[in-house]
Amino acid sequence: MSEITVTDTTIPSLLTKLRSGEWLTPEFQRDFVWNSPAVIGLINSIIDAKPVGMITLWEQENESDLVLEHISIPDWEVSQNRTAPSYFGDDSVRPGRFYAILDGKQRSTAIALAFGGHRAQNGSYKHSGRYFLNVSADDPLDRIEYIKEADVRRRGLDVLSTCVGTGVFPLAAEDPSKIFQQWMGYTAMIGQEQHYPNGVLPSPEELAKRKALLEAAFDGIIKTKLAIYVVPKEEDLASICEIFETLNTTGTKVSTVDLIHSWLYADTKTRLEAPILLRQEIDDLGQYDGAVGWASSTERPELIAQFAAAIHVALDNKPEPRSVSGAKVTKITSVKSPDLLAVPDSLWELFFDRKEAFAKFLGEMQDAVAGGKFTQSQCPYPASATIYAALRWYQEFDAPSSINWQKQHLDNLFRAFFWRNALTNRYDQGFLTKIGRDIIEIKEFLTRTPREQPMEDWKVDAQNWLEAHLPIGGAEERISQAVRDGSVKGALRKAVLLPLLTRSLHDVVNPDLNIRNVHSALELHHIYPRAWCANNKSGAAKEYLDPNQTDKDWVSSPANLMPMARKSNLEWRAKIPAMVIDELDITSTQQLELFSRYFVDSECLESLRMGAEGFGPFLERRASQITNHLMRLMSV
Repeated sequence: MSEITVTDTTIPSLLTKLRSGEWLTPEFQRDFVWNSPAVIGLINSIIDAKPVGMITLWEQENESDLVLEHISIPDWEVSQNRTAPSYFGDDSVRPGRFYAILDGKQRSTAIALAFGGHRAQNGSYKHSGRYFLNVSADDPLDRIEYIKEADVRRRGLDVLSTCVGTGVFPLAAEDPSKIFQQWMGYTAMIGQEQHYPNGVLPSPEELAKRKALLEAAFDGIIKTKLAIYVVPKEEDLASICEIFETLNTTGTKVSTVDLIHSWLYADTKTRLEAPILLRQEIDDLGQYDGAVGWASSTERPELIAQFAAAIHVALDNKPEPRSVSGAKVTKITSVKSPDLLAVPDSLWELFFDRKEAFAKFLGEMQDAVAGGKFTQSQCPYPASATIYAALRWYQEFDAPSSINWQKQHLDNLFRAFFWRNALTNRYDQGFLTKIGRDIIEIKEFLTRTPREQPMEDWKVDAQNWLEAHLPIGGAEERISQAVRDGSVKGALRKAVLLPLLTRSLHDVVNPDLNIRNVHSALELHHIYPRAWCANNKSGAAKEYLDPNQTDKDWVSSPANLMPMARKSNLEWRAKIPAMVIDELDITSTQQLELFSRYFVDSECLESLRMGAEGFGPFLERRASQITNHLMRLMSV
């Protein structure tokens, strides 16, 4: 990144820059979210001349890639009969030199409200009042007042003489360049008897206190400086994304998706169809079967942009990438931020026109990988799903008729790839770049599929290719550890839990209950309840439960978890494990088949009936079954 300039500014100067439009905010940034107590907290810091943070700016050219606007708050727009932004200054005005506020919009807006007089004109809106300095307050915490406009008028505080007489002074300055004269006027008027009720001045002590508070506040307003970091205009938007990803850590994170949303709307608002509203389209996609739990404007929305970039990587006939900040990205090669920004409008339009097909591809990916549906939050490395979806899109919409591979080839290869990838933690580092390479390499292998090759012969070739490209040395030991230890976290934990989620069909206690993952509020519950485990640390199961004898958390391990309805779990955990099968009458063929599906075979059930003596054998047996299942999934 080019050299960043560090400077500072004062409150009056900041107000001038905001009102004139020299400092603007990207349209997509989150709305002003502070309430009046938060604004008062900032005001107190300013009048006490305490540090008040920093603002990061990006120098702009006349033609900016960003849609920029003056800072604003919501207000009622009478002419449009709806809520609309109320701008601080004339939003149509752009000076010759201007900057985008990358970080500091909230702070800047608060200062405009407090010291610039910016407020909503409709009294029913949140920020429709004014801020005052109460020099008659006994407690310093009460010296700043936020007063609604109706109360301002009722108390006569829209008349300066009344303000002086009651000791409540407006903080706002209509003209920031005249703030010095304004506050000098306050100090002069405070000692003039005509401003007080019946022309009677407060006591000399009270008058001296008020004047001291007034002068101290003015001193703070004039002397307070905000640190300013200026990113030079030479930086392109892709680089700036790295700043957006790390700034604004409170509230809604500003991300690459916000930039894409802004661009797509600006580029498509004049087309015959409705403009593309990215976040709305993402939420609409999330309503289709297959995309449930994968497409959300509030939960990792950048994943959808990664799908779009991955599709571009997979295509033979690629639309021209978007030109970003004048530097043309000639080839999208990964799912990193610069590549997401370069996805062209034409691909986005196709993507959302084919939402139903894309959701189908996502659902097929889940079935191919795990034999059932799961969400992105349950998925180890959810971005890996972009590989399957991109190649299915390619096969369906772009591939030449001469290709010999079919969906079943992709299903088998990707399933083994997915599990090898997840169970070796290969995507822990650098996955954004690796995904692009993986798409190309898998596509190249599939393209080499001979015509009419028997599937079993193809599987041998695919297995050999995978062994060369994605070896799994040491995987069995890692899986075994993760299945037996509830303290294992991250992607590996998600990977070993996934089969327990996706194999769920019906409840073992009440088989009439459908507990399919995604389609129900599925939960994994303890086979040996936690309370029972806590009471058996010193008995026959102490080898597995006493923390002095084991370094594993067997209680919360996948080996001790099973899909079960919440109501059934309440019944289950109230029983002694040795008696639960008989007392809940879990004996039907369907129930026993469900147990087996959930890796609880007849040998496990016998161990369960043994009580504490069977605790270890049960968990070891079940852990081995889950481990073996996962090992099989890594083969074509």
